[in-house]
Amino acid sequence: MNSIGNENLFQYWNSPYNENEIISFLPERKMTQLILFTEIENEICILLAQRINPNKDFYLKLNGPGRKTIHEKNENMEACVIRECFEEAEIVLRNEKLVKISEETCYSTKEWIAENCLQKEAYYIVTLAIYLHPLEEPLKQTELHTLGPWHLYKIKDLLKHRNELVPILEENIELIDGKIKTYEQDVLELPLKSWTNNSQY
Repeated sequence: MNSIGNENLFQYWNSPYNENEIISFLPERKMTQLILFTEIENEICILLAQRINPNKDFYLKLNGPGRKTIHEKNENMEACVIRECFEEAEIVLRNEKLVKISEETCYSTKEWIAENCLQKEAYYIVTLAIYLHPLEEPLKQTELHTLGPWHLYKIKDLLKHRNELVPILEENIELIDGKIKTYEQDVLELPLKSWTNNSQY
């Protein structure tokens, strides 16, 4: 068997010039987290639920709506977060109010966990994104087998107890706090989208 391709690939993985590049032929997996926020008595609060399935990753950690994109259908992240929010809480999001505040891509040996391994160890490229949307309607508890009840948590308390959050939220809780505070201005500065025919639900 011709080994030239394998040798070139090995050299690519170990090249110092490619440490920050993404190898595009690895299978991609994309995940989302949605922060639904509101203000109660001048306190910023976000909607979270506890993961209660002991067979799932991050057992007993708090997370927001959102999960995995359907990669077989090439689902994009915006479609995923809208779908998951409705499936998990029966809340309909408005496209023009949905703001992505963070996106991080890394290598991983596991299919749905971003663990930042070396290129030569990777089996997947995993992308995580965080979105903001104001909480504007009542919610329902729909996935009782995987999530506990939805609760509003003061973000000032979460800053003190970040270890109770799933990793992507734990690592970005200050960013989330800051982006909620500037949300209205950020929405005004978004480029005009062609939601004219799709913004009414």
